[in-house]
Amino acid sequence: MLNAAEMSSWREEPSDDSPADLPSLEKLDSPTGSPPTASLPSLIELENCVSNLSLAHEIVVNGDFCIKNRSPPTDSLEGRVTDIIHRAFWDSLQEQLSSDPPHYSHAVVLLQEVKTMLGSLLLPGHVRLRSQLDEVLDMELIQQQVQHGALDLHRLAGFVISMMASLCAPVRDPEVRALQDLKEPVELLRGIFRVLGLMKTDMVNFAIQSLRPHLLQQAVQYERAKFQQILDKQP
Repeated sequence: MLNAAEMSSWREEPSDDSPADLPSLEKLDSPTGSPPTASLPSLIELENCVSNLSLAHEIVVNGDFCIKNRSPPTDSLEGRVTDIIHRAFWDSLQEQLSSDPPHYSHAVVLLQEVKTMLGSLLLPGHVRLRSQLDEVLDMELIQQQVQHGALDLHRLAGFVISMMASLCAPVRDPEVRALQDLKEPVELLRGIFRVLGLMKTDMVNFAIQSLRPHLLQQAVQYERAKFQQILDKQP
């Protein structure tokens, strides 16, 4: 049986039969058997690069490619949790607006989100519409109206719906018109958010279709550059 000194000497001197290019485990910076590690930010950046490369490739090779609104299955855990969270939020908004006097903290947050979503649908040439959006959904003015009990949600919702009607694709016209029949504030705001989400998806798909001819011309160079970027990060 080997004593401690002999065992130490045996570990330090590799056998002559060992491959010459086999690295010594004692010289590794990481613990024996551990894979190379990378920081979380670098892994996230790498995942984004791979996702962008895959997405660009799919857009180019698949003429029917389009973005779809994702809804988790209602019988899944994600679907049940999502439904509970959404229901709790809208119930809380209903409780605030039904109180005497009404509270508008949630409603103001929603109006700010609506303004942001509408702004994302505007093109550089929509100067007049952007000016109207900033004027009507002036958040400082809305806060003052809340403080004085003068906030008119139905008037603001009417303006939002009219702007949605001017920006939506023809396929969304019936859904936008249906919003005009909603009178209950919570139901109205919920409907506005749903249709705005669909409109954003429509705009993304329109942009994809418009850019596809240009992507086809640059596809090889883009994919080669992206793949090289991935190799540089994680060779």
